Amino acid sequence: MKKILLFILLSTSYSQAQTFHLSKELSEISGIEFLNDTTIAAINDGGHKPWVYLLNLEGKIQGVVKVTNATNRDWEDLAVDENHLYIGDIGNNANSRKDLAIYKVKINDLLQDTTVEAEKITFNYAEQTAFPPERSGKFFDAEALAYDNDSLYIFTKNRARPKDGNAWVYKLPVVPGDYSISKMAEIYIGIGGIWADALTAADIVGDEFFLMTYNRVIIKKLENGEFVGDENISFKTYSQKEALVVKTKFELYVADEKQIMLGGPRMYFIEVNDKRDEE
Repeated sequence: MKKILLFILLSTSYSQAQTFHLSKELSEISGIEFLNDTTIAAINDGGHKPWVYLLNLEGKIQGVVKVTNATNRDWEDLAVDENHLYIGDIGNNANSRKDLAIYKVKINDLLQDTTVEAEKITFNYAEQTAFPPERSGKFFDAEALAYDNDSLYIFTKNRARPKDGNAWVYKLPVVPGDYSISKMAEIYIGIGGIWADALTAADIVGDEFFLMTYNRVIIKKLENGEFVGDENISFKTYSQKEALVVKTKFELYVADEKQIMLGGPRMYFIEVNDKRDEE
């Protein structure tokens, strides 16, 4: 397998990465997550079949599982707890959807069967009253989902104009049902727009939240209801990075979609060398 180098920055820390070329079946890969130590779940985004792809750690497809009781309106990210995979049907480019959902499936079923049935969590954003809202109120698209302590966190992709640079954060129970959820916090990402400062994936390891854009991973902690910290992993190559899963703070998998000018689809295994540990 051909491997190329990718350099990233973590404050004063540098690393290299292995790059694995993905099947064209995953040309619009939008989410990845560990099911166990050797298997990564992957999904395509909206308009594709409601399938979960099972990959090895080099991105080779090992199996495909159909998810019933589910529609891929705009699947955007994955999250896991000890026993379940959560599929975030949360993409909302036009801010006009009234059918936002998260599908909950058993990990053991995914690993053993070719068809699994999903439980359904549906929700709406309490702050949204128009579908779509005026351009200045387009805060309700989302591509980033993460799990922690019996809750799911959704981080929005800000499409509002004028730009204020903030992502809105919502918290959702993992129990199937229908919920109206209210904004719990905001995180300033930047005013570079969709191609620089829009969140496309999220993960949580320990007490740290890893939030990805096309050009970096932002690391935050949640303290007293606010997201704090200014640590970043900056990618030194640019592509349409849409999927992230974090094994440890210094071991990350990232995947990008196929893009005519930038290539793909690919999956990167990134090992971060923290120079501060050597001081």
